[in-house]
Order: sequence, then C-alpha cells, then structure tokens
Amino acid sequence: MITFDNLIIPTLKILYEMNKEMSIKEIDKALIAYVGEKACNLSQMHNSKQTEFSYRAAWARTYLKKFGLIENPKRGCWIIAKDYDGEDLSAKEIVDGVRSNQVYMPVSKIESFDIAKNNETYINDLSKNYREHNICLFLGAGFSMAANMPSWEQLIAKFLVSRFKDETNEAIAEEELSDLIEIAKLNGESSPIMQTRFLKQNIEPEKYIELLKAAIYQKEANINNALFTSLISLIRDGNIIRIKDIITFNFDDLLEKKFKQKSISYESFTQKTYLNKSKNHDKNNVEIYHVHGYIEEDMSPDEIDLDDIIFSEEEYHKVYNDPFNWSNMKQVNALRENICLFIGCSLSDPNMRRLLDIVHSKSATRHFAIMKKENIQLPPSIEKGQRSYQLYENFHLHNRNDYFNSLGINVIWVDDFDEIPEVLRNIKNHYER
Repeated sequence: MITFDNLIIPTLKILYEMNKEMSIKEIDKALIAYVGEKACNLSQMHNSKQTEFSYRAAWARTYLKKFGLIENPKRGCWIIAKDYDGEDLSAKEIVDGVRSNQVYMPVSKIESFDIAKNNETYINDLSKNYREHNICLFLGAGFSMAANMPSWEQLIAKFLVSRFKDETNEAIAEEELSDLIEIAKLNGESSPIMQTRFLKQNIEPEKYIELLKAAIYQKEANINNALFTSLISLIRDGNIIRIKDIITFNFDDLLEKKFKQKSISYESFTQKTYLNKSKNHDKNNVEIYHVHGYIEEDMSPDEIDLDDIIFSEEEYHKVYNDPFNWSNMKQVNALRENICLFIGCSLSDPNMRRLLDIVHSKSATRHFAIMKKENIQLPPSIEKGQRSYQLYENFHLHNRNDYFNSLGINVIWVDDFDEIPEVLRNIKNHYER
C-alpha cells in the first residue's frame, strides 16, 4: 500500500499541470492513474466510509496545503497555489518543512544576494578613487599563480619535496617528484605555517634559502598572462602612473620583471631597504613592498636576507607580536591612508585580519577585495538546481560578505579567477567614461 508521502509529489504535479480547480474525486482518479491501481489497493478500507487510499491522499493534500503549495478555495475543491512555479521539490522537503512550521517560498522570491549590483557599485567606487590616485594594491599568492607560480600549499609541498630530494640518496624520476608533491599536499598539517616550521628544523640557513628559492622558481613563469597585462594597464594609464603603492605577500620578482618589460620605473623594498629609505628617493617610482620577504630569481643564497623571510610559524609569531615591525606599520599606514584593493589574497592570514580589525574599528568599510566564490560541496543526494542548495548558497554568500564587511572589506565576487582581468579593465573603463 502506497504511503501518504509518496502521494505528495504526484498530487502536486497533477494540480500544477491541470492549473485549475479540481474536486477530490477528480484528484483521486488522476492519482490512481498516476501511481497505478495495484499500489493504491482500493479494496482496503480505512473505516466504513473511506478507503485507506483516500485517507492517505487526504493527508498528502493536507501537507501540501500547510506548506503553501496548494489552496482549498471551497469545500471539496483544490487548486495549485499562485506562488508555486513548478520548482523541483521532494516529499521529504515538504514533510520536514511542515513539521518545522515552515512555509514554502519560491526561490525567485527569496531575498537574494545581488552580486552583479554590488560589484557594479564597488567598481564605480574604485574607479572614482583610481581617478584621484588613491588606490594601493595588496597582492597575494593568487596573483603570482596566474603566472604559473605555486599556490601557498603547493609551495610548501614543493619545499618539502626539494628537501626530501636533497637529503635522500635515492634517484627520483620527474614522475615520482610529481607524485611526491601530491602526497605532500594531501598529508600536510592542518596549519600550513606550522608545517613549514617542521620542515625548517635541522636545516642550515643557506640550504633553507636555496631550497625555498628552488621551490618558488621550479616552473618557468609566464608574465604575459591576462591578469598581469590588465594590472599593468591599470597601474600605468597611458604615460600617467595611477597607482604608486603596491604591497605584496609574494617572495617572487615577477612584478618587477613585468615592470622592466614595460619600462615602468619602480623601487622594491624589504625590511632593510625600507628602514634605510632615503627621503630623497624618486617619488615618480612605483614602490613595491615585499612584506614577507623578497627572493629574486637571479639572487645567490648569500644575497638574500633571511631576516626578511616570513615563511614558517616562528617567523609569523615574530611579526604578529611586534606592533612596530616594519611590515605591520607599512600595511597599517596603507590601510589608513589609501583605498586598498586586494587581488589574489584569501585574507586567511591571521595577522592581516588583525591589522584590518585595528584599522576598521576607527573607520568605515572602504577597502575592496576581488575574490572567487567558494564551490559549495554537496552530498550525492542534492543537486545544484534544488531549492535547498540555492537557499544555502544565498545564506553562505550573505554570511561571507558580512564577515568581510566586519573587517572593512567590500568584496567583488567572481565565479572564476579568469574574470579578474575584466574587473580591472572595468575599473579603468569606468574612470575613462
């Protein structure tokens, strides 16, 4: 005998497809045809006046009505609710909704997070500040990844494999190296910076720098990618330098190479060069601040200042606990004096969030970040088109957006990293209009 919950969706579909008032007799007849007489067991009585099938069909209609999917305009007649538009629902969603006192609302009427509208507003705000030379850039690992550089997790995995290769006497084929990198990525510590502390143990400083440099520049970089090209176009508008301050968390020299290629005058700063910065330095230069250290591809290990490198846990702790550390002071000053645009930054660095909190407590939400929407993981039983997914996605975006707003960041959301160059072009094009 068919259960009442297995009659819920057939009843809903019948009323939706007929799109008119139907009597109970008409609905029951259509249901019997839909599910089959055998499943209905029409000879089984619930009481002296009603079959068990009719009783269960009535409960199906009750649940549909309580959830707001069908209406009962007059005794004995039923019609589909005006708000229901054929959306794919499950009987479980309806039953659970009724039992938790929820009422159906079509996805089209759910207050949605208007990404396109927000993005347009933020791009317009950025464009105004771009026009006034107020923009400072913050660049993270995602920026260099566009040029074939490793992500933070990949860099740690490659560093581990470089150390493994250096310390083992075994011959390792290229294919095995790739496998080792994948294994390292899957078996790292929950905290990447904690993992780097383990890796750094019992290793000479010169060897540490040598292996780190090898991990960074393992692959040939492509500085002629779309992101680098659009960023350069934003920085230099014709012959005018519109953006003069760049803070980067990356060790590499790819931005400097791109500036050389495009004949843009620049000056790179690390702790030592920043502290020795002359008051008479060329103010027409673009200034690039490597706040986590700088490792040029052509540098020998003895030319690299190990004190500048922030890669492992103890180095992060040192910076975190020193409010007068040059990198903290530079970032705080940039956040206080400019409108900052974060590109390729996950904003997961606890020290960065701490600095944002410090500055935001005394000012309005005024900085911006271009970020990729997270891919929401789904169980096998749920698909992206379902209402539950759309409800969760909307909640997730609202929640993430509110979180970044609390740090003083307005987020321009993109579906894919490949969309970032277009966002940068739009910032410039708004200005040109």
